Amino acid sequence: MHFRGSTAQEATDAIVTQQIPLLQRLMAEGKLNVENVDVFCESGVFDTKQSKAILLAGQGIGLAANFHGDELHPTKSAEVRNGEFK
Repeated sequence: MHFRGSTAQEATDAIVTQQIPLLQRLMAEGKLNVENVDVFCESGVFDTKQSKAILLAGQGIGLAANFHGDELHPTKSAEVRNGEFK
């Protein structure tokens, strides 16, 4: 699961379909303890739609959302807020 050279959408898809399920399995086996899913919604990283997909996938396995957005550029990431994740 190496993202170098991948598009943001390819990375999002890999996180949602590969990494999150792997985390869930490792947590169920007691091999890993993870509490949060963390997303950086920013120009050149993940857009709001991709960020929301990652956060929802993480919440789907019981992780709390940790979200960073609009820190460097205005991206309207405030549209991705906790109330919308449910």
